[in-house]
Amino acid sequence: MHDVVENREADFTGYYQKHYNEMFYVANRIVHNHYSAEDIVQEAFIKAYKNYGHLIDQSKHRAWLRTIVIRTAIDYYRKQTRYETVSVEEGAEAGQLLRCPKDSIPTQLNWQFEKDGILEKIDTLPKGMQEVLKIKIATDGKDQEIADQLNISLSAVKTRLHRARKMLRAEMSTVN
Repeated sequence: MHDVVENREADFTGYYQKHYNEMFYVANRIVHNHYSAEDIVQEAFIKAYKNYGHLIDQSKHRAWLRTIVIRTAIDYYRKQTRYETVSVEEGAEAGQLLRCPKDSIPTQLNWQFEKDGILEKIDTLPKGMQEVLKIKIATDGKDQEIADQLNISLSAVKTRLHRARKMLRAEMSTVN
């Protein structure tokens, strides 16, 4: 039994050396980070080692390992990009006014304070800009729908949105 384990380890060491560079390249193409790719390949080889005995068709070991590396890299990438960074204006325009990640209480409080601060800044805008921006945020409406609702021209809606975003950006940059 001991000889089988040693033989398996020697076989896997050769397997590791033979495929490391290719698997590193695969991982690096997904995560675009040298050090993360190294970590991913290490993790993938650990998974492969633990399940190496279950591999029935040895002729497919390269494809099997590649699949493990790809899935490990994708999992890593998803964890790193769970919360997409979007500017306040773009998020508000898309109707996603600062969705709060469910990480921790301090994080939730910080997000709530930011959201409240932005809403306060919107309230300081001229009335016409406030109306247009609040409808855009609340309903994620098309500009023409906002124009129809407020009984103003489409160009007035676009102008007010542009100016409101510009004023908000200026206000937010002076706060930070």
